[in-house]
Amino acid sequence: MLLEARGQRILIDTGAGVTLEKNATALGVDLSRLDAVFLSHGHYDHTGGLEALLKMNRHSSLPVYGHPDIFDEKYSLREGQEPRYIGIPRRRAELEALGADFKLSRGPQSPCEGISTTGEIPRVAAEKPPGPSFLLKKGNRFTEDLLRDDQAMVIESSAGLIVMLGCAHAGLVETLGHILFLKERGRICAVLGGIHLLHTPEKQLGSIIARLERFSLEMIAPCHCTGIGATCALRRAFGERCLEHRAGSVFEFPL
Repeated sequence: MLLEARGQRILIDTGAGVTLEKNATALGVDLSRLDAVFLSHGHYDHTGGLEALLKMNRHSSLPVYGHPDIFDEKYSLREGQEPRYIGIPRRRAELEALGADFKLSRGPQSPCEGISTTGEIPRVAAEKPPGPSFLLKKGNRFTEDLLRDDQAMVIESSAGLIVMLGCAHAGLVETLGHILFLKERGRICAVLGGIHLLHTPEKQLGSIIARLERFSLEMIAPCHCTGIGATCALRRAFGERCLEHRAGSVFEFPL
């Protein structure tokens, strides 16, 4: 997602890299003139396009915001298969040589006034949905990846807080609750992006939506890892407040 606000052009995640430049060209979007990049977490389908993006960049360096754990060795494990590497495809030094100026922090960061990252989101014990397991590899050992690098971006507007998600691996409700904790008396008006609900059972999905309704969102625009079933459930719950979100979608908000 490309954020254009407060005189800044910030790309939120870069995709796997296969279609980034082609989609930008088809949409008439110039990615060579960005002010910053925000990586929501370290999975390849959110970071793989960074190398190509840096080669397009016309500046000597490009600020890249994220969590220190984005460079961990991340794997996915499906039943009956060997662990598969799903982390950033290039090493940090290689990306820095291409102009990446990594600004990594476990706490919130602010590329400019009115735009900030959430920092690490506290985890709440919850039932895990079925699907692939996420692992970390250290040496020859695998351990569970709690995806502590998962973050979101928040934009302050006159209508309320606008939240832009990568996958919301930390949990959608937990992410929004953490944002309200950070912003104190703020109110969330819109949520856009991926919500990792693809493999979520119907009963658990219903519970998530019930808790989500307490935020009184004016708009939700799910995409990516949300899944068709969960997207339909959100549409049933939120009606016209749940909008279609795909490549080329444009959302405008008064700041």
